[in-house]
Amino acid sequence: MSKAIKDILNSEHKFNEVAKVAFDSVDTDGSGQINHSELKKVMDQIASDMGAELPTQEDIDEVLSHLDTDGSGTVNFQEFKVLIRDVLEAMLEEQ
Repeated sequence: MSKAIKDILNSEHKFNEVAKVAFDSVDTDGSGQINHSELKKVMDQIASDMGAELPTQEDIDEVLSHLDTDGSGTVNFQEFKVLIRDVLEAMLEEQ
């Protein structure tokens, strides 16, 4: 799996494809922005899948604030790509 992750991280085209699929799965209303409720839904799902406690309102606000670099109150695709890169790099480190 580490080769596949490296291939994604080393190819801007592949990385954008992976990030777009992930973004579209979170952006359930198709607005092109991830809002607070969409972020909560995905964070709840991830926590549930991992057997962890559900995120608090504060946790969700913190993630939204971290990703929302333009201060719009939502996360656009460019901002979301930062999260995807962080997740892929963390997966590489764990192997």
